Amino acid sequence: MSNLVERALFNLQKRRMNIINGNINSIPSPFKRFKRDFIGFEQGSFLGISSFTKGSKTQFTLYMLFEAMMYVYEHQDQARIKIFYCPLEETDEKILNRFMSYILYRQTDGEIRISPQNLRSTDNDNPVDEEILNMFHESPYKEYLDFFNETFIFIESKNPTGILLDCVNYAKSHGTIHKRKYEYHNEDGTIEEREKFDYYEQDDEFEYRFLVIDHISLIDQERGETKKQSIDRMSQYCAMELRNKYNFTPIVIQQQSTANESIDAYKLDRTRPTKDGLADSKYTANDENILLGLYSPFKFNLKTYMGYDISKLKDNIRFLEVVVNRDKPKKFILIIF
Repeated sequence: MSNLVERALFNLQKRRMNIINGNINSIPSPFKRFKRDFIGFEQGSFLGISSFTKGSKTQFTLYMLFEAMMYVYEHQDQARIKIFYCPLEETDEKILNRFMSYILYRQTDGEIRISPQNLRSTDNDNPVDEEILNMFHESPYKEYLDFFNETFIFIESKNPTGILLDCVNYAKSHGTIHKRKYEYHNEDGTIEEREKFDYYEQDDEFEYRFLVIDHISLIDQERGETKKQSIDRMSQYCAMELRNKYNFTPIVIQQQSTANESIDAYKLDRTRPTKDGLADSKYTANDENILLGLYSPFKFNLKTYMGYDISKLKDNIRFLEVVVNRDKPKKFILIIF
C-alpha cells in the first residue's frame, strides 16, 4: 500500500475508535431537527452562510459559534476550540456583548432576556440593572467570559493574504508540517531533489480551529485586484490552504445580491437564498462544503409562508435551508423563531 492509502485507512479506523471510546468527530449542531442535513462542525470543512441584507446572518452565525463553544466548555475532555474571527462589520466589544446576552439567557433558561443594545444602556431612560452587570464578576459567568477570551482570537488583518498568514502562523506553531521529496527537472535537463508539503499534523488533534469572515464582501482588496478577485482569492485560501492543508473550519458570511430583492425577483418567486444569488462572487459556493441560506418571508411582504402566519410573526421568524451540500443532495428546511 502507498503511504497515502495507509494513512487514510489509519485515520478512518482512528475516527471509528473515537466514537467507540466516547470521543467525538464533530461538534454537534445546535439544531437537532436539522442534524440530518447539517450534522455539525467537522474539522477540515468549509461552511458558507448567506441571506439578504438584515437577514440575521451575523446573529445566526454567532449563535452557532457560541453553542459550539459552550459544548466544548462542557466537554473539555473531548475537544478544544479556537475561533479566529475577522469582524469586518462589528467591533470586538460588540461581539462580546452578544455573548454576554446569550449566556445570560442560556444560563437562566430564558428568565433574563436582555439585548446587547439594552445591556449597553442605550436607552437613556432605562439603564441596565446593576445586578446584571455584577453577575459577570461571579461564577459561573466570570468563567464563561474567561473562556470566551481564550477562545476568540480577533484578527486585525483585513486582506486575504494577511488573514491567511495569521491562521497559518498559528497552525505552524501548534503542529508539524510533514514534507515529501520529489524530483524537479530543470530547464537545462538536470534533476534536483526538492521537498514539498505532504500533510499537516496538529499538536492537539481534538482542537477545532475556526476562521470566521463577517462578511467576505468587506475584506480589503489585494493590490491590483478587483473586489471579486480578492473574494475569490480569500475563498481559495479558505479551501485549498486552511481547510485542505491545515484542517481549519472556515465559515464565510456572504450576502445575497440586491438584484434578488427586486420586484421582478418577487414576481418570479425567486426570493430565497441561492448559489447564483451570492453577491459580488458566486465562486465561493464552488469551494464550500455546505452553504446555508437564511430566509425571512416578512422582508418580502409575504402574509403566509409554509403554513406560518407571517402577518403575526413578522420579522421574528427565519427559515434555514441547505442550499449546497457536497455530501448530501437532499434539502431540508428548519424554522427558527
